[in-house]
This record gives sequence, structure tokens and C-alpha cells, in this order.
Amino acid sequence: MWFSDYLFLSRNWVKDEDTIRNTCQTWASYDPHINNNFYVLYAEGTRFTLAKHEASIKFCEQRSIEPFRNVLYPRTKGAVEVISRLGESLDCVYDVVFAFPGPDIPGTWSMLSGKSTNVDVYFRRIAAGDVPKDDKNALAEFIVQQFRNKDELLDFHKEHHSFPGNQVVLPKRYVSLVMFYMFSFLTVTPGVFFLCHLVTNQCYNMLLFIGFCCILGGVTSHWIISVANVKQGTKSLSSTSAEKLKGA
Repeated sequence: MWFSDYLFLSRNWVKDEDTIRNTCQTWASYDPHINNNFYVLYAEGTRFTLAKHEASIKFCEQRSIEPFRNVLYPRTKGAVEVISRLGESLDCVYDVVFAFPGPDIPGTWSMLSGKSTNVDVYFRRIAAGDVPKDDKNALAEFIVQQFRNKDELLDFHKEHHSFPGNQVVLPKRYVSLVMFYMFSFLTVTPGVFFLCHLVTNQCYNMLLFIGFCCILGGVTSHWIISVANVKQGTKSLSSTSAEKLKGA
């Protein structure tokens, strides 16, 4: 990520403002004929949970704003800074909405368990001329309106189990399946032979060490996934959004 010029934030605006300015200058200096870049912004700032949704509703009610039913109230401060600083190097904005047509919402553990799922993705292209990049107040309102549109699209999806507009069904790519099994064979097979070698030569200390590393890796993975569900974002939602509105 560092070598790819990702934008790393600390959630401290005094530090992040300089980081955003310097990173955007780097992005804007790219030659568009060589580097066709895209930037992904999650203006909600955190994942959707019931507790965070309740905090978002409470925040909207306190300020006489119509609450969102399916998304969180966006934190526009960072997104406004990035979009406004990209300036003329920004060609367009894509508004993207994801929804799962099935009854179960997949998560990280279902992915690691190998469970397949379907996902509906809605794309809407917004020309750069329709994005108020030069007015930060209007840009903040523009982002909030896009989340209002997302809310309505998700309501539509709940009722019709699909998004409006032209639908394109992506075919299954069997090449991806072949590549997956090929690389799995190349990576797993040496490990299996190595374990067999350890068992044959009675290298029990090494087996215990490998088993310990596997358990440690599993516990660490579980901890990393659980960290993404912390409630810190919920507690800081009101103060962060209040600063955003004050700036707007």
C-alpha cells in the first residue's frame, strides 16, 4: 500500500489535513496517459452496525435531519478535502451501491469458510462538471445527497430484490477457478510434503512449533476481524459529524 501511494490517516484532523494535501499533490502529478488511477472513498468512515445506525439516527434527529434507513450519515470532511484538492485531475465520480439479494449477509468468516454468495452492484457515473469541487459547502451537501440516493436505492432493492436500470449479469470466469486451483496446488503441495517429511523424521519439536504458529495465526486473524467491529466509531460519530457541519 505504501509503494502504491495509498492515503494513510490517523483520524486526527491536524495531522490528516497535511497528509491529505501532500498525498493529493502526488496523485495530481500523475501523468493521466500513463497512470489511469481511481480512488475509493467510504464517506461513512466505518462499517454498518445496529449500534452505529442508532447513533446515526440520533445524530440526525438532534439536528432535524431526516434519518437514513439503510446507511449511516456520511462524514464528509475527509472526502470533501480529497475531492476538492484533486481538482482538474478528477475526471468523474462513480456512485456505487452494494446489496445482497439473499437472506443472509456474508461476512469475513463466511468468506474464509468458502461459502459462495451473490452480490448486486449499482453504478452511476457522475461527470466531473456536475461535482461542485470548488465549493466545499456545496460539495458536502452533494455527498450527503448521494447517500440519500443510496438509501432510496437500497429501499428499492429490498422491495424488488434488484436495482433499477439496465442489468448486466457477469458470467462466471472459469479461468479464475483454474488459476485458483493451480496456485493452490503450487503452494499447498510443498507444505504437505514438508509436513510428511517432519513426521517421517520424527521432528516433533518442529511440528509443535508449526502448530503453535497456526493457532497464533488463527487467533490473530480473529482479533483483527473483531477490531473492525469496535464501537469507537459510534462514540465519535456525533463529534466528528458536528465538526463537519460546523465547517459546512
